[in-house]
Amino acid sequence: MTVPGDITPEERAALYFIPQAVGGKVVGEEMQQRLQDKCLTTGIREDGRRWLTDLGDRVRLGKL
Repeated sequence: MTVPGDITPEERAALYFIPQAVGGKVVGEEMQQRLQDKCLTTGIREDGRRWLTDLGDRVRLGKL
């Protein structure tokens, strides 16, 4: 599991746009993979999108 201090400001900002929505900000595949590698997002789900994990949601909310 990752330590929140290892998260860059760009990664933290990208969490606000996961899962991606039609017409929303596009988070590049490389960034999405970095977030997944840090256990902040899931792998690609049945709907073709990644979703936040509980850890990713807590980081997004500033609780970690």
